[in-house]
Amino acid sequence: MMNETPEAALRSRIADLEQQLKLADEGTSRLAQRCLELEKQLQTFYAAHPQKERQTDSPALVQPLLYYDAGFGFSQKDTVKAPDYEYDELNGMVTATFELPETAFNLRLDPGELPCCITDFVFSDDRILCRPVNGVPLHGDGILFLNDDPNFMLEGLNRFPAGMKLGVSYCYLPLEPLADDPLFAAVLEGVQYFQKTRVCEQMHLDQLEKTTADQKQTIEALQKNLSELHQANAELCARSKAYESSLENILSSSSWKLTQPLRRLLGLFHRSR
Repeated sequence: MMNETPEAALRSRIADLEQQLKLADEGTSRLAQRCLELEKQLQTFYAAHPQKERQTDSPALVQPLLYYDAGFGFSQKDTVKAPDYEYDELNGMVTATFELPETAFNLRLDPGELPCCITDFVFSDDRILCRPVNGVPLHGDGILFLNDDPNFMLEGLNRFPAGMKLGVSYCYLPLEPLADDPLFAAVLEGVQYFQKTRVCEQMHLDQLEKTTADQKQTIEALQKNLSELHQANAELCARSKAYESSLENILSSSSWKLTQPLRRLLGLFHRSR
């Protein structure tokens, strides 16, 4: 190496660089092939799980929407979007401000269209309370929505005036990215079973309450009838006593005693006939 001429050293350096370039080209080719394989796998996954692609390609599906009832019920046309809506994908925090275009009697907030978990709900107006319509309350302030179209009813005011601005912030955690996790699937199945069991138990309790109420009404009706019978019996007893008293008065009267011979004659006369 020490005896190489500058020209030989240059050729050796060029050969080394060509070898490195060849290896780099081979690595690039393998990387490109791997990217193609991953893209095919991704397309296959999206074909099997179209909702995943829909969620990724449609940010509107996780955008909050406010429904307002101006006296004719909720409808798709009576909705308000938040122009300042922000969603931090790193921590899941959502912030939005809605302004009502007209006076509303009821409000409904849809935090998106996909199954999710909502925590840390905060409203700019502390009079507003949120009630999950189709969610499962968790320990703390979390609400788990297992199905599409999660929504809250907003309560606390008799009416919401036109021009009212309602700011809201919450933590939005979508469930679909975890759907393929076996542990999460097992937990989700347990929660769904718990929810189904709770719904069945609530239906059973409602039926028992209805049966109890019906039986109570029946008992009250029977007690009313019994009271009426007691009252009628008391009236009959009073009338019977009055008749007995009248009869005793008649039998002990002087008129009855004076007419006794006449009654005997009448009796003999009737018997002789």
